[in-house]
Amino acid sequence: MNWIEIVLAVVFVAASAVAGALALLQRAEFVCKDEARFGLMKGNAPLIGAIIGGVAGLCAGVLLVYYTFTAPRPTSWIEWAGRGSYLLIIGAFAGHLNLLVHVWQRVLDEEAATETGNDSGPLQPTLTILRRSEFRQLQEGGHEGPDLRTRDDEVVERLIAVIGDRAIDGQRALSRLPFYGYLGTVCGILLMANELTRLDEATESFQVLRDMASGLVLAFQTTLAALLAYLPLRKAFDMLLSHVAQVERAWLEMRDEEQ
Repeated sequence: MNWIEIVLAVVFVAASAVAGALALLQRAEFVCKDEARFGLMKGNAPLIGAIIGGVAGLCAGVLLVYYTFTAPRPTSWIEWAGRGSYLLIIGAFAGHLNLLVHVWQRVLDEEAATETGNDSGPLQPTLTILRRSEFRQLQEGGHEGPDLRTRDDEVVERLIAVIGDRAIDGQRALSRLPFYGYLGTVCGILLMANELTRLDEATESFQVLRDMASGLVLAFQTTLAALLAYLPLRKAFDMLLSHVAQVERAWLEMRDEEQ
């Protein structure tokens, strides 16, 4: 690489980082705007989104620079498509990680509010405050017995959906992440199949086998990258949903204590 290519590479990587930061910043702003209907504050969600997006954009930019200036030139569009699966994995991982961190923060705030027995918490106000307030309004409205329980169940279901539905949707969308790795796998196998058609002369056998190995490496590496991104996130989302269920149980126990 000459100095012009180095400058262009640095500018491109920086632009990729900024683009990634802006993308997740806007996503965080959208999520916080939706949660503001319940009185929840933004907190540091936009900042976290910008940081995660910036790191993801930086990684994507470095990867593109490497493939453009350093890595061997691809022989077909199939290899470009296989390499593109890395970008899909990075983007999906960053988006899921941002959602996971945000919902975890919300859940921790609710757990802190329920465990201390008051409405204080790291992030004010919390859904626990709103849940207690609406329960008291039901009591003051003259609802008793089964009617009170039914109406309160509707309140709990509506409020827990603010964080619960988002966590469930994130877990479901996460299942698409391994398929981005399978894209690279299919492309790698296609590259191997194309190289097999070149085995016309014995003198070219070693060259063809070497080219086939590059396709095999692409196939396994993209699958490995997708699985390494998927498995920790899936485990974290499973743990998150169990904590959401604990918050819901705590809210239901509040009703018994208030009564």
